[in-house]
Amino acid sequence: MGDIAFINDRLVNVMTGLGTTADKRSHGAHVLSPVSAQQVEAAYRGSWLMRKAIDLPPYDMTRAWRNWQAKGPQIEALEAEEKRLGLREKVRRALVLARLGGAGMVLWVEGDRQDSPLDPARIGVGGLAAIQVWHRAGFTLGPMIDLWGDRWFGHPAWYEVRLAGTAAQAQPVRFHPSRVVAFRGQEVPGLGLASWQDQFWGDPACQSLQEAVDNAELAQAGFAALVTEARLDIVKMPGLMQNVATEEYRERVLRRFELANLGKSTHRALVLDGEEEWAQRETSWAGIPEIIASYVQIVAGAADIPATRLLGKSPDGMNATGDGDIRNYETMISARQENDLRPLLERIDEVLIRSATGGRDPDIGFTFAPLSLPTAADEAGLFKTSMDAVAALKATGMVPDDALAKGVQNLMVERGWIPGLDGALAEGSLIDETAAADPGS
Repeated sequence: MGDIAFINDRLVNVMTGLGTTADKRSHGAHVLSPVSAQQVEAAYRGSWLMRKAIDLPPYDMTRAWRNWQAKGPQIEALEAEEKRLGLREKVRRALVLARLGGAGMVLWVEGDRQDSPLDPARIGVGGLAAIQVWHRAGFTLGPMIDLWGDRWFGHPAWYEVRLAGTAAQAQPVRFHPSRVVAFRGQEVPGLGLASWQDQFWGDPACQSLQEAVDNAELAQAGFAALVTEARLDIVKMPGLMQNVATEEYRERVLRRFELANLGKSTHRALVLDGEEEWAQRETSWAGIPEIIASYVQIVAGAADIPATRLLGKSPDGMNATGDGDIRNYETMISARQENDLRPLLERIDEVLIRSATGGRDPDIGFTFAPLSLPTAADEAGLFKTSMDAVAALKATGMVPDDALAKGVQNLMVERGWIPGLDGALAEGSLIDETAAADPGS
């Protein structure tokens, strides 16, 4: 065995060249080639694979949306306000633009100075006039706020927007950071190698996906080019190179191939001169589909999306259902909702709730709706299990019957197990109140 030494915490083998300059790996290094805005747009608009890798997580993060935890009239007002502002679609768009390099969501309050701090306590019903979303390219950032203790430490001192199509003499609009919710791209480490704007907005997802997507599309394009050569006729003709220089000979050769093809299609026979030779070469596709699938699988891994979701394909392998892949993916989406999306929505809600209800009830909150809908069999099993649990709880006597009944009623209404139950319960309460007011009725 060759001499082995550990030098500076590195394994070196002088006999095999491992770890020395003779090792080809020692000359490799990571090189960052930042993608430009033009490349990002071209990749997103021109590559179906890149577009799906960008679009799917934002779509799945907003597909089921959220459930408000509030009183009935409050929920109706909040949902109506979300619909008026188009919040759900604008959040999805902001998440997509964030994966393309970053986006800002502007909370427009009519009558306010947009460059002053936003005071949610001053917002009344309908006070949030509009919500607008722009890609980072639509913003100019002010210097970073670096005052210790400032609430907006690490944010720009202001965001500046100049809308396309405005008059040349129009002044750009400046927004205080409290009025802009920043949806950022992939995190950039603060090592001092990136500009302030790039560090704030983050990298587009294309930066890390580009190579994997390019390799997958190159494999597909290469295979598509081979399809035209799936079967190739090879004909050897004596004296071809000596005579091809003359126009008459070239015409005779072309006419010869026309007649040969006509004979193959009409009489299913190829007639050759005694000195001509004919052969046919067929391309083998063995292993090519697996190679293409491997490249696409790498894209799925880079995008953190199962191939079954990215491509809409059935699971591979014997007895494979894909349930494990989907559960893992939905776990990742749920984590992104809680860790990344919730803080942004809570900033918006401080204004949205007041604009919908005229105040800020501290009991109002929300949960993200389940990403997967249960099947009828799952729902039936859950209903039976829940009722068994209720019966067991009732038997203990630990919960008063009235409180338990109200809890079960709320559970049934929220789960939708008995359609129209909420209305029927409201009518029943009205009947009870009428009977109490008029005992002789």
